[in-house]
Amino acid sequence: MPGTGTKNDMAMASDEWRMHKRKLTKLVVVGMLLGFGVVGMVRSFQKSLKVRVVWLLVTRYCPHCDLQGVHLPGANLQNANLQKAKLNRINLSEANLQGANLTQVSLQSADLSLANLTAANLSAANLEAADLSGAILTQANLQNAFLKQTSLRFADLDAANLTGANLLQADLDGANGL
Repeated sequence: MPGTGTKNDMAMASDEWRMHKRKLTKLVVVGMLLGFGVVGMVRSFQKSLKVRVVWLLVTRYCPHCDLQGVHLPGANLQNANLQKAKLNRINLSEANLQGANLTQVSLQSADLSLANLTAANLSAANLEAADLSGAILTQANLQNAFLKQTSLRFADLDAANLTGANLLQADLDGANGL
């Protein structure tokens, strides 16, 4: 009978509503992460790219991803796994990539200026013509990295591992730790 519910009954109904609302919110977020709907993923590569970007920013996990030409200045990708990703022409200026796994990643012509790459693993990475000016590469692993024509102007390379790295025509003016 309407109006005869106890406070306890009303509280239980309110709790149920909150629980259903949380579940619905989670489903919407998962739906967005999985492609803003299947139709949206099929419609265009651009929407698919947006999904990968959102996925990366939320999970910090996107090995083998193709994120070429994306603009993510100042992104927080600390401890991200981007192993073997295609990141050519990406803008990650001033990004936090501390401890990131960038093994065998392609970062040709990428903007990593002023990025924090402390203890990042860039072994066998292709950084040809990338801009790493002012970047912090303290204790970074650049073993066998391809740094041809890369700008490392005023970069901090203190305790970085450059064993086997190709620095042909790299700009090391003002770089620290060499």
